Amino acid sequence: MNNMDLIEVSENPNRHPWELSRTSCIIQVLRSLNIHGNILDIGCGDSYFDHNLLKEDPELCIYGVDIFLKDEDEINDENLHTVNSLDKLPDIKFDCIIMMDVLEHIEDHKEYLTNIVKRLKSDGTVFITVPAFMKLFSLHDEELKHFRRYNHRELMEVINAAGLKETKWSYFYFSLVIGRLLTMNKTENLSGWNKSADSLSTKFVTWVLNADFKVLYALSKIGIHLPGLSLMSICKIK
Repeated sequence: MNNMDLIEVSENPNRHPWELSRTSCIIQVLRSLNIHGNILDIGCGDSYFDHNLLKEDPELCIYGVDIFLKDEDEINDENLHTVNSLDKLPDIKFDCIIMMDVLEHIEDHKEYLTNIVKRLKSDGTVFITVPAFMKLFSLHDEELKHFRRYNHRELMEVINAAGLKETKWSYFYFSLVIGRLLTMNKTENLSGWNKSADSLSTKFVTWVLNADFKVLYALSKIGIHLPGLSLMSICKIK
């Protein structure tokens, strides 16, 4: 599983605006939740998100897991530890568990989430993102080995089965829905973005996506839920 719906290429220093925006916006959401202590990031990829989260809060201790990590690429720093198996994690309870674009890769997603929640403190938080709407399921999803995409009701079934209650939720990236509909039968190698972070095109697309995320999240707080390419849910133990 990979915490991003893209094929990461470590040799490519250019991050896609989708990744830049999602990293920035989700870190802001987590900061607003007053996340602290020990964090578990399931599907951490190359730890880009975790490194940026630590820049915002160096007091966090993050444990990342990704089955595609090679043993020699695992990190064991003071505040960041990455492994390629859940079995390598320390026997501790976590204050927050982050699962970004993970559940869609798991066939038995209900059992998987139930087992992951056992690692959460009783007052901890689970933060989940998944791709939204099966009507948008495309060749891109097939190549990424997704079993499904979710609407809110479907994700709620998985959350409830794991013994969690949802406290906030929102779709995000409404602006990308039309683009997905127009490219249903095409593959998307998001890691192939060839513009630097300082380029005008990268900055502009990232700005648009940031605005999109913030508007949909703000609307969700007053009960208005516009559709988006992705769905996020913030949960607590029942």
